[in-house]
Amino acid sequence: MAKIVTQLTLFDYSDEVEKLGDLERLVLAFGGIDDEELMLALEDGRGKGRNDYPVRVMWNLKIARKVFQHPTRESFRRELSRNSQLRKICGLNDNDGKAHLVPPSRVFTNFDKNLRKHQEKADKIFNRQVDFFYENIEGFGEETAGDGKYLDSHSKNKIKKERDKTDERTENDAAYSIKEYHYEGADGKKHTKKETHYGFRLHTLVDVKTELPISKKVEKANYDEKKAMTEILESLDEKKTNAMRHVLLDRGYDSEGMIKTVKGKGIIPIIDIRNCWKDGETTRQYKNTDIVYNAYGEVFYQDWVRVIDEDGEVKNELLPVKMKYEGYDPQKKCLRYSHKGKTYKIYISYDERIFLPIARDSKKFKRLYNGRTAVERFNGRLDRDYVFENHTIRGLAKMNLEVTVAMIVMNGMAVGKIKNNIKSIRSLIKAA
Repeated sequence: MAKIVTQLTLFDYSDEVEKLGDLERLVLAFGGIDDEELMLALEDGRGKGRNDYPVRVMWNLKIARKVFQHPTRESFRRELSRNSQLRKICGLNDNDGKAHLVPPSRVFTNFDKNLRKHQEKADKIFNRQVDFFYENIEGFGEETAGDGKYLDSHSKNKIKKERDKTDERTENDAAYSIKEYHYEGADGKKHTKKETHYGFRLHTLVDVKTELPISKKVEKANYDEKKAMTEILESLDEKKTNAMRHVLLDRGYDSEGMIKTVKGKGIIPIIDIRNCWKDGETTRQYKNTDIVYNAYGEVFYQDWVRVIDEDGEVKNELLPVKMKYEGYDPQKKCLRYSHKGKTYKIYISYDERIFLPIARDSKKFKRLYNGRTAVERFNGRLDRDYVFENHTIRGLAKMNLEVTVAMIVMNGMAVGKIKNNIKSIRSLIKAA
């Protein structure tokens, strides 16, 4: 009998997870987080001291706070005080004779401090969830999008002598970064808009179809985004890079080095481009031919064209005529363009930043690049649902842990839902 594969062909996070109630999503998260190794390490670290609030209960509360979208510890403690069902699900017993109905703030503080010692094990949980997606969602990781997201600190920049203090309420790790936006105004002139950020930056690679994270890296705000994305791609195992067809990146990643890194992994780069040419330079000649191209990858043939001047006189002028894109030849590694029935080859090695294996001026390139909005929606979800837009996190280690836990919870709810879906599929197969 043929083996029946129960891989899901489609998983919509917003439709299958976000529409559920908080308690339903919390139960899904508990079912989708493989945390036993982390729990054993935390329990081993606690030793034989007081155990009024076991680490498993505190970990459940950590997850619950993310699911219930509480920006501060105190707002979450108030939620616990009035929500008996939430306390019960998380493992808090109202009849155990403790002096406090919910853990005091200091207990949360100590737990977080111990949890930061096990960042590596938290990362393992995240990576196991990603592996689960590759195994159970058809086409997961084929189309990916990357981006860098600022996580601004709302702490003031301290002078050096204050920055060296060990008080965990101060910000000792954040850095400044300036983001520049270049645009053409209504007056036809080029303008530059600058934004100053102080804090950290999350660099993420997500799956375009499901908008679920594949890999992440948290650094100071001034960390180079191209370097961070290169390190993310280098950290992926062979199974993931072999599955990947395209990487979608905005113009902030535009460089020949980035393109070579992506292509070196056997992946096709879909990267927006900046105009880095000198002012006044509109086209460049391709080799010793009548073909020219512009800074955005459009290809033209220099041909004589009949035009009518202002006086109504007909004359011939040598003008660039846009050529028709005919596809890519993977054997010869060249783009094919045609003009007046004749086909010409453009070898991508001639200018690797301009010429990609999928032509920049093709409909396919534009269609694929539109998928990059997946990572923008993912970033929006972090701000909206996991309250990173208005946070009280201080320090790089804390930020890294909080981002990791947020992604573990996000992925956990997805894993829990997928397991339920697969279980339903298998039940239908068994009944049939």
